[in-house]
Amino acid sequence: MKSPTVTQTMIARKLGVSQVTVSRAIRGLPQVNNSLRNRILAEAKRCGYVPDATNFEARMMRRRANGVRPRTDVICAIVVDEDDPFGFGGRLLRGMNEEAHQTNCEVVILTHINGALPRIVLRHQVDGMIRMLGDLEMARGVLPSPIPWVSILYEVPGADLVTVDNAAGGLTLGRLLAAKGHRRVAFIGPDTHLARERLSGLRQGLAETGGDIPAEWTFLRPFVCNDDSTKDLLDEIFTRFRMAGRTIPPFTALAAYNDFMAELAVRSALQHGLRVPEDLSITGFDGALPSRLRETLPLTTIAVPLEELGAEAVRLVHWRLEHPTALRRKVVLDGQLILGRTLSAPPPHLPEET
Repeated sequence: MKSPTVTQTMIARKLGVSQVTVSRAIRGLPQVNNSLRNRILAEAKRCGYVPDATNFEARMMRRRANGVRPRTDVICAIVVDEDDPFGFGGRLLRGMNEEAHQTNCEVVILTHINGALPRIVLRHQVDGMIRMLGDLEMARGVLPSPIPWVSILYEVPGADLVTVDNAAGGLTLGRLLAAKGHRRVAFIGPDTHLARERLSGLRQGLAETGGDIPAEWTFLRPFVCNDDSTKDLLDEIFTRFRMAGRTIPPFTALAAYNDFMAELAVRSALQHGLRVPEDLSITGFDGALPSRLRETLPLTTIAVPLEELGAEAVRLVHWRLEHPTALRRKVVLDGQLILGRTLSAPPPHLPEET
């Protein structure tokens, strides 16, 4: 009986590392330290791992000669923050890799491509592509792909989509804020379609009991996506009410576009002398907490099923390969409310703030 082919995924599981780490070590890339690289190479040699590139290319050439687009059983995933297993990208990749293993394919991970499509995509060396796009890429415009691909969260012409019900998640948070008694709420986020979907849901939920997020407390800024830009926005907001002579903000809750911004909002509020949630309630959205921000209060948020989002993207690539002429497909997943310790009833108003 023929022994099963040894794959990078099998080596990764044996050593308790990721497939991308094994790939980098075997290719001699600098992101892997020498000690781990030596362990990986030793295990690859011990179990008889062979890339088998010559035989693979021969099969590809035979299939092309017969007019058949060859299947590689490889999917290219382009994500960010893949090195943080608890971050957005890391959890997406976990779902992709688990689903790929179930379907006997592999996921090749790329990052920081600066808008250009990878050569392995342009050369049709993978069956499909999954992309986690960012605000800057969406603003520049996304290049068309020569192979089937799936977009994560963002609507892109020509791509199938796996996303979350942003408006429904916002509606749930808006109703929760209203149930706690909040009527004056602010919102911070990037000026994107996703942020406006979440904002719309929040407003709808608050409106059911007479609450609102008015325009003057809606802080949508282009490309607010990192520490510095988010901190600058929060400092501007909290300094504004201090300069107006107030001891607490004119709003009783602040809803953030995502957990990253919500965590920074908690820190900024505390630095400006506000208690969370006694003086100001704060909510997030996505349930993906960067590991470096965990010392703050557990957030009240809508958790996005990130592992399932990644797994569904792999399933959708396979579906598209079997249905190449079908209409564009959109898969929408539901978020889940997580009750943290950053939300409470509004504070009693001081005389100067009534």
